[in-house]
Amino acid sequence: MSRERNSHPARTNQKLYFARLQLELLEAALADAGAFDSEPRALSCREAAIWHLHAGLGAFLQELSRFYKVLPTVSTPEALAEAMARRQQVSPEAQILLQLAAEPDSWLARLRALHAACLLPVTLPDIATEDESPARIGIPVVMTEADAPLGEPDRAMLADILKALTQTIRDFRAELVEF
Repeated sequence: MSRERNSHPARTNQKLYFARLQLELLEAALADAGAFDSEPRALSCREAAIWHLHAGLGAFLQELSRFYKVLPTVSTPEALAEAMARRQQVSPEAQILLQLAAEPDSWLARLRALHAACLLPVTLPDIATEDESPARIGIPVVMTEADAPLGEPDRAMLADILKALTQTIRDFRAELVEF
């Protein structure tokens, strides 16, 4: 057995597993509606799931980088396609991912939009208070009327993204053949 192991598939698998765990924790937090911190825990799990899904995609692209011997390794389909083009080669996986990213309703476009939304600052509602009021420094942590991200459609979309990403990775791995 070789001492040098390929850690890239293990990292990809780990990120997908972590995303699945976070989605399970999200459901558990919402099921525990009586707890005072149920909603913030659910939001935290949702965001962590998004980060793990995005990192899983990046880890898989690093797998592809290693397969195609692209140095330094890359973590976006655009970077992989560009690196391969510089060598006058094509990565079919990068091309497929680029096509998916261009389709607004694809799992990849939705994942990228969710990830980008995680990077935006939280928009706080305006609270009418007097300048010297202690309430002027109050920050509402969770506004339930704006918590559509915890709705069933959003949770189903995250589960669909995990399923699609996992299947895409399986399909691509099945096609990777060393010559």
